[in-house]
Amino acid sequence: MSLTRLDINEFRNLTSVKLNLLPAGINLFYGSNGSGKTSLIESVYYLINGRSFRTATAQNLINTNAVAFSLFAHISNRYTQTSVPIGVAKNRTGKIKLRVAGEDRQSFTILAQATPVLLLHAGAHQLLDAGPAFRRKYLDWGAFYQATSFLQIWKQYARALRQRNVLLRQRKGGKELASWTAELVKSGMVLDSARRAFVAQLLPHLSEALLALLALPDVTLDYYPGWDAENSLQQALEQALAKDMQLGATSVGPHRADFNIKINQIAARERLSRGQQKLFFCAMLVAQGALLQQQYKQPIYLVDDLSAELDSTSQLKLLALLVKQQAQIFLTAIDTTQLAKAIPDSVAMQMFHVEHGVIKCNYSAETAFCRKRPDLSQGFAKN
Repeated sequence: MSLTRLDINEFRNLTSVKLNLLPAGINLFYGSNGSGKTSLIESVYYLINGRSFRTATAQNLINTNAVAFSLFAHISNRYTQTSVPIGVAKNRTGKIKLRVAGEDRQSFTILAQATPVLLLHAGAHQLLDAGPAFRRKYLDWGAFYQATSFLQIWKQYARALRQRNVLLRQRKGGKELASWTAELVKSGMVLDSARRAFVAQLLPHLSEALLALLALPDVTLDYYPGWDAENSLQQALEQALAKDMQLGATSVGPHRADFNIKINQIAARERLSRGQQKLFFCAMLVAQGALLQQQYKQPIYLVDDLSAELDSTSQLKLLALLVKQQAQIFLTAIDTTQLAKAIPDSVAMQMFHVEHGVIKCNYSAETAFCRKRPDLSQGFAKN
């Protein structure tokens, strides 16, 4: 899936923006810091997922002079040659209105399921350094797209875990605890199976991406389900019951899952430099995209300020992998000089200049390079 049209109104400093976009290739937005580039990326992320990656407060997303923001787009499916209009509006009270194909919707799940969005921004490489919760999100995001029932199973497990923890805090055992434990085991085993399937399917794509970006062979991903794999989940819960009663919480299970990435049997975070860790995360992102593409689920890549994360050589390696997938790429940058010289003319690309919340497709003489790209006549934006 890709966005062929995007309208943004009163979203942060983007008061009135209208864009026609390349459905495959690079849509490059450049300008100084604070001009609105990251807000553009954020608007696309919000439109598909119903949340921001920068803030949980709706007030921060609405322009200071407005009472609400609205986003509108056409989503195109290259495989079915169909286009669907989508729109979302949110006011300062938090009320949201979502429409898909002319119908009101209550959840963004249908959009998120149909249009995977892969985000690379400052700090995203924390996958290796951050705690297990960050890595579980990576697993669950991947499993969400591999198993249609994953979200429902995840919700069932979360509910059973909450209810079991309430009983543990109240020091209540008996039939009620046994009942919620049985539900935890039932949904937990399905959850674990979906995560294992995702890891198995991801590894070939991850190995390929790592060779291209870092020339790293012999990479392994050791998955930990959240309990001692020598025992069943039921056995692990039984053995931990006395401890759980004392803690007032469930200490084992899929909610404790994690994975460890090793290179030649050495933990990646111990072997790789900071810059290499960023590239490693990029490889994991590209691997997810390649797996999705293999299953006819074309992702959208949102790449914010690549130069702040990677050196010029690494940037070009990453862009080459993304372009190879024929994905739609939203790319922001402060300076386009090196990118303009290095990206082959065969790569479809349009360049947009962003300044004080105004976005315009650039046709100036100094960016004649831009005019070599296909479909440039379709790009525009006005305030």
